[in-house]
Amino acid sequence: MVDREILKIAIAALLHDIGKFSERASVEIPQDYVINNQALYQPKYNHRYTHRHSLHTAYFFDSFSKYLPKQILTDSTADTSLINLAAMHHKPTSAEQLIIREADILSSGIERKEFEEQDAQSRMPKEIPLSTIFEDISINENWKENKPESFKFVYPLATLSPKSIFPVEKSSLKQIDYKTLYEQFIELFKKLPHIEYSPLWFEHLDSLLFLFTSSIPSATVTRDDAGDFKEIITDISLYDHSRLTAAIATAFYAYHRETNSINIDAIKDRDIEKFLLIEGNFYGIQDFIFSDTGDTRKNAAKLLRGRSFYVSLLSELASDFIVEKIGLPSTSIVVNAAGKFRMILPNTERAIKLLAEAENEINDWLIKNFYGEVSIGISSVTASFNVLIDTETLSDIGKKLGKVSEERKFHKFDILKYAGAKTTYLNEFSSEFGICPLCNRRPAGDRNKIDDEHLCDVCFDHVNIGRNLTSKDYIAITYKDADLKDKLRIPIYNRYQLAFITGKLRDLVEAGKVRHFWDINSLWQEELHLSKELFSIKLINAYVPRFTEEHKDAEILEKLKYDESEESLKEIDNLINYGGILSFAHLGKLSLHKIDSEYQGVPALGVFKADVDNLGTIFMKGLRKEKRTFSRYTTLSRQLNLFFTLYVPYLCRTEFKNIYTVFTGGDDLFVIGPWKDTFEFALRVKEDFSKYCCENREISLSAGLFITKSETPVINMAKFSEEALDKAKQKGKNKLTVFDVSVSWDDLSKLAEIESHLHNWLEEEIITKAFSYKLNEIVKMVEEEIHLRQSNSFDLSSLNSLTWRAKLYYSTIRNVAKGYPKDKRIEIAEEVLTHLSLWLEKYRESMRIPLWKTLYMRRKA
Repeated sequence: MVDREILKIAIAALLHDIGKFSERASVEIPQDYVINNQALYQPKYNHRYTHRHSLHTAYFFDSFSKYLPKQILTDSTADTSLINLAAMHHKPTSAEQLIIREADILSSGIERKEFEEQDAQSRMPKEIPLSTIFEDISINENWKENKPESFKFVYPLATLSPKSIFPVEKSSLKQIDYKTLYEQFIELFKKLPHIEYSPLWFEHLDSLLFLFTSSIPSATVTRDDAGDFKEIITDISLYDHSRLTAAIATAFYAYHRETNSINIDAIKDRDIEKFLLIEGNFYGIQDFIFSDTGDTRKNAAKLLRGRSFYVSLLSELASDFIVEKIGLPSTSIVVNAAGKFRMILPNTERAIKLLAEAENEINDWLIKNFYGEVSIGISSVTASFNVLIDTETLSDIGKKLGKVSEERKFHKFDILKYAGAKTTYLNEFSSEFGICPLCNRRPAGDRNKIDDEHLCDVCFDHVNIGRNLTSKDYIAITYKDADLKDKLRIPIYNRYQLAFITGKLRDLVEAGKVRHFWDINSLWQEELHLSKELFSIKLINAYVPRFTEEHKDAEILEKLKYDESEESLKEIDNLINYGGILSFAHLGKLSLHKIDSEYQGVPALGVFKADVDNLGTIFMKGLRKEKRTFSRYTTLSRQLNLFFTLYVPYLCRTEFKNIYTVFTGGDDLFVIGPWKDTFEFALRVKEDFSKYCCENREISLSAGLFITKSETPVINMAKFSEEALDKAKQKGKNKLTVFDVSVSWDDLSKLAEIESHLHNWLEEEIITKAFSYKLNEIVKMVEEEIHLRQSNSFDLSSLNSLTWRAKLYYSTIRNVAKGYPKDKRIEIAEEVLTHLSLWLEKYRESMRIPLWKTLYMRRKA
């Protein structure tokens, strides 16, 4: 349970700069309030009151106190009241207020000279947009001059959405409207639910700030050495700054409380290692998701979807388990994405002891239920304020934590504790139900019957989750003793239950049984519904293609029904009427197309896997030295994660509706769809990622695309797409590997033009499919020639590959434009030969890509 006083510190820290939002929205503060409170909250500079946003913060708390949890507002002195903790961070008079100030400075990453934005002689703060961190990333130290006019991309001021996360050019930016945004924020703030249960309300508040302050700059001006105001690079959002301030402040407070040192002198001592920086890694995630299974045909999609979400849940709740055990709020978890989390804890004996206990309890549970397939490894380093405020030492701490984390991978389990024969393993199986047909690992049980199959508890949970994810909008995480109907067979970490239903929620909240309540669908909408309550936002990558009205189109419906039995035809009609999920087999058929009343093409799937290149190097040296601050590292992690967790699923929902998201998050993605659609999707993701990163060529994607039949086991899909991705990395990165050829993204667009030529030649009967297959043989010879020249070793049997030019000439002159008049035929053949010779010389084995795509599309179904 989160400690009440620590939660108060977290709320105060999270809202300490809310006054910047209201000030830029031109909220009017009554003159009598100014007169009575200005001296209390605002410091002076040159005999003038500065930092007016502090007064705005105080006015916010006074104006909306009835919408704050009563448990947090009561039993406080002037020194520890919520309003004073938040609003006096520039003029602290108590140890607790000083903690918020120190956290504010540390989160900012620089001890700024005091100033008030409103006094600046440059542009007004509300006219300065948020810059993007991506434009100033360089692993080759090719940074632009570090001044605002050097950068041209900014974020539009808007609520967070799949579109608003993309930067735009300053010149195209519309007028900034803080007033409307603030009014919408207040409207939803007043409706935040679960005010009677503070930790749950606090998480909803965090999501509200996430939605409304992610595009607001945290600071816009500073003073130079001469004392004059100047505009600064505004690449840290108010949300990132405020949330990190909350994480630091709670660790700060917990440290001093547990060491009985809540006094100003102790708090000002910046050399003591008060912080414990934690990195948690889940090992074996992909092996777990794609583990070899038995007969999964009936529930393959549900199982895959359920497993993918389940491992995200394991990581989410592992970090939650730790902070809850120590008594810290959710904001102490700084980053949680793609099986990795980072958090800030107090460096106390109690926290270290509880952290070790939590790790052991989690791994005990994982070993018991998953036999070592997955495990969690916790790494930590200690740090002081002075180490974290300095960009050089902060970078060193990051490297040290990374090194400790890498070393941790080599001892994922305590061998002495977990090794040895499991003598009772076979005793768990019954002669009646035997082994689970989905995992081939655990005993099947009588109570877990799905589609006439008896499953084990774990697979039953995964299939059940996979089914519900596509049809429910909310997820409740409760404690295991909560009274729920449809719940997990095995509570996670023997502590948490999961429910997709909202029944009895109010009663469960009042009883303190609800740990989290997540909205998993709101952010996919174009606009927020201001009339609804806003719950904690959780980005769950659970998009699956469904049968819709679009599939009733005669042409599409004919594809789906192609080569189906009479029974299956009726099933397809039912699936369309009831919005059922498209199977892998159906997705494959959507790659077919009709030519002359006959279906052509390969009814296959495209399995696409991609991730960001050089991610470790980007974090280690991508930021210029003076910008290597806590807030920017956090911002960089969150921004990368948003592209994959928010935008990519949105792209599937709106434009690539037949693409199945297996997982997207952190810095990578894995999707499955009709192979033709997946090709287009791959190019679109690359194009949009480049736009998202301001066309910064030092931030790139590598990817693998594997074409396969729909009945291929998922484990093989994962294996071969991973191998294709690895090959792209080995060939220099920033490439796509498809058909076992790695090619740069830039060349793909040019190869697409070649593909268009090949299609047109076939349509116009200039070339035949037989000639296309002959070209395929010539491409092989070109590839062999390359290997010969690279190896610099020749023998008689391999010299045949050097004759490809002659064979190309012979085949072209002999076979091209056969049905055309002789004089026209020679002209066309020469043109085709010229094109093919140039393409083969330039693109070599990469010619396989347009050629094979053409052959795949022209093959009789």
